[in-house]
Amino acid sequence: MREIVLLTPSSSLSSEEGGIVTRFVVGALLLSHGARTDVRVIVFFDGEKCVNFEGNSMRNVRPDEQSLSGILRAGLKRLGGAGSGRVMQGINAYSKPFEEYIKEARHTKLFYGGAGGKVTNFSSDFVAVFQYPTMSRQREDELRRHGFSSVRLSERTLSPDQAVIILNNIVDKRATASHRH
Repeated sequence: MREIVLLTPSSSLSSEEGGIVTRFVVGALLLSHGARTDVRVIVFFDGEKCVNFEGNSMRNVRPDEQSLSGILRAGLKRLGGAGSGRVMQGINAYSKPFEEYIKEARHTKLFYGGAGGKVTNFSSDFVAVFQYPTMSRQREDELRRHGFSSVRLSERTLSPDQAVIILNNIVDKRATASHRH
């Protein structure tokens, strides 16, 4: 299972940068013919408000910015009012501190902090953390303390919506190559 996480302020949804958040979800989860069934995407807003997309059970999620932005806003609204719960099939909203989440993370633990890091041989079972607008040194140190490693995806620094596509491409190519042998 690929578990892909984005940390971002809730204000990013109401700004012109909201497209980066929605494109991140699309790049992490959606394919031209549907959703990746082996992927879970969690968007952490303000370090504790989560909107969780389950690729294996989602239905009727369109890849356009307006639709996804509406789903994310509905999740935040649910957290502001009725508490946690289902936003729509396969999409849930709940509160959980990010610090608690990383303590419970399983499998290979990765984070993307920019152009640094190492090229890693990892399986398709991993947790990968991205942050928008940028990964702070403090956050990197916290992730390292909990067993996360920095991964290099490109020679230059990419925005999270670009980096997650490259990550999925790398994993997809490795999976295809291992099935050939």
